Amino acid sequence: TNFWDPLYPVHTPGEVVATLRHVPSSPAPPPITGGRCGPLPIEGETVTLRCYQKDSALNTMLWYLQPHQGGLTLIGYGYASNPTMEDAYKLDYEVKQTDDYKNCSLEIKKATQEGVYYCAAREGHSVRERQISRT
Repeated sequence: TNFWDPLYPVHTPGEVVATLRHVPSSPAPPPITGGRCGPLPIEGETVTLRCYQKDSALNTMLWYLQPHQGGLTLIGYGYASNPTMEDAYKLDYEVKQTDDYKNCSLEIKKATQEGVYYCAAREGHSVRERQISRT
């Protein structure tokens, strides 16, 4: 299986990748808005969001969630193809990054979390890794 299937959309860092909304009493699947989005997910199914960037020097790609009532929250990131997940998201999310650092995906194992998902790219380690290396 080709992980980066050209039939599915990819996004650039900073672009709104997807907005997932759930209406508990609605029988219809939650709508997705923003960006170039693929098929609509059904609540509880796995959803994969993809992000692409052209600069291989930006070897850290990050995924954020902005709930409808709140600020941005880091879900996880891939640094040099090694994924790191924040504790609150380890069970329901997975970050994957290609070896060339240009493609990154966020797999949402159960599409129930409402909010706007963002992808970002940067050089180097995370702030947390830099702080650890200085001690």
